[in-house]
Amino acid sequence: MIRSKSALSVGSLAVALFVVLLTGVPALAADLRGGWGDWWLPPDRSTHGHGIDALFDVTFWITMVTFVVVELALIVFLIKYRHRPDKKKAVFIHGNTRLEMAWTLAPALILAGLAIANKGVWDRLRFNPEAANPDKATILVIGQQFKWNVVYPGPDNKLGRYMMFPKPTDLKWPGGIKFSGVAGPSQLKYADAVKAINSYIDTVNHLGKDLDDPDGKDDDWQGALARELVIPADRPTEIQLSSRDVIHSFFLPNHRVKLDAVPGMRGRIVFTATMTSKERELVSRRQYKIEELEKIFARPGPPLEINVVINKDTPGAVKDPKKDEYLYAEDAKAAKPKTIIRNQQPLTPQRVEQLKKAGVTEVAAYEPGYWELICEELCGMGHNTMTARVFVLESEEYRQKFQGGARPTAPTAPTTQPNNIALAK
Repeated sequence: MIRSKSALSVGSLAVALFVVLLTGVPALAADLRGGWGDWWLPPDRSTHGHGIDALFDVTFWITMVTFVVVELALIVFLIKYRHRPDKKKAVFIHGNTRLEMAWTLAPALILAGLAIANKGVWDRLRFNPEAANPDKATILVIGQQFKWNVVYPGPDNKLGRYMMFPKPTDLKWPGGIKFSGVAGPSQLKYADAVKAINSYIDTVNHLGKDLDDPDGKDDDWQGALARELVIPADRPTEIQLSSRDVIHSFFLPNHRVKLDAVPGMRGRIVFTATMTSKERELVSRRQYKIEELEKIFARPGPPLEINVVINKDTPGAVKDPKKDEYLYAEDAKAAKPKTIIRNQQPLTPQRVEQLKKAGVTEVAAYEPGYWELICEELCGMGHNTMTARVFVLESEEYRQKFQGGARPTAPTAPTTQPNNIALAK
C-alpha cells in the first residue's frame, strides 16, 4: 500500500511537471522576450501569406492536440499499470482490428487533406498568375558569400544576362575592352589567363554581366553588392535568383517568400507586398517611458532598433540653431548644450541613460520601416551575416525612382511552369 501511494505521488508529480513545461516555461520565455508575439509567425505583409499562415495554424494545432493527448495517455497508463505486488501478471490478448484501422486511417486522411491543401497554397505562390502582369517590378538577386547582390533593370524593366564569366580560350574580353594589356584571355598563357580573369571579375565585372546585351544597357548593377532590396507595394514583384558560388536560400519571413538561389540557374518567384515602409513606421510609432526602454535594452538577444521622434512640441526638445531640426540635449540652458540625440536617430542604452539624467521621462519613437532578407541555407562560416534590409515604397514612388516613371506597353505571355532555367538566354 505504501508503494502504491508512492507510485501515485510520482505519477502526480509527472503530470504537474508536464503542465509546467507546457505553460510555465513558455510564459517565462515570453516575459523575457517581450510577449507571445515573439513566439509565433512574424506579421504577414503579402497577399499570398494568409494561405501559408492558415495552413501552418491548422498543422500546428493538429499536431499539438495529438501530442498532448498521446502524452497524457502515456502518463495515465504509466500510473494505472505500474508494478504492484497484488497485481496479477499481464495476459496476452489479440489486437483490436477496428481500433488499429481507426488509428491508421485517421492520420492517413489528415495527412492527405494537409497535402492537398498544401499543394493549393504552393501552386498559388509558385504558379502565381501575377507573373504575367506587365506592370510587375523585376529585380535580380544574386547570392555571394556572404552578401546579396541586388540588380535593378532600369526603365525598360528588362534584365540583361549575368553570370557569364570569361574563359581562358576567349578571343576577346566582354564588351570588347582591353584588359591586362591584351584584347582577350586567349592571348595569355593559361595560368596568366586565369589570374587575369580573376582580376577582371574582382575589379571590372564581378557579376559576369554580358556588356553587349541590349536588354541590360540600363541595368543598375555596379553597386549591387550588399545594398538594400527595394520593392513596390500593391504591385507584383518578380525576384529572379541565382548564385555566384554555393546554394543560398532567399528568404523574406514577413512576405512568406522562400526560394533557393542555385549556381548556373535562374529561379523566379512572384509576390505582392501589402505594406509600405512608411506605413510600418507610422503603425509602430508610440510613446515609450524611459523605464520601459531600459527593460527593452536589458533583454537578451539582438537589440531592438527604435528611432526617436522629436519636434517643436516635444517636452525638453531644443532646436538646433544651425539646422532646421530638433534634438534632445543635456542642460539645454547651458551656453553650449551637449546633444544627446537628434530626430530620427536610433536609441541606444547609453542615450536612454543620458535622457534619464537630463530629466526626460517619456519619448516618442518608432521602429524603422524595413524588413529582413536572410539566407536560410547553411552556406559557410559567415552564413549568419548574410542579411539585407528590405524597403517597400508606394507603387508610383518606386516607378519614379527605379523605372524612370515608365509604364508597360505590351503584356507578356503567362507563366505556366515554375521558371528554373539556365541563365544564358
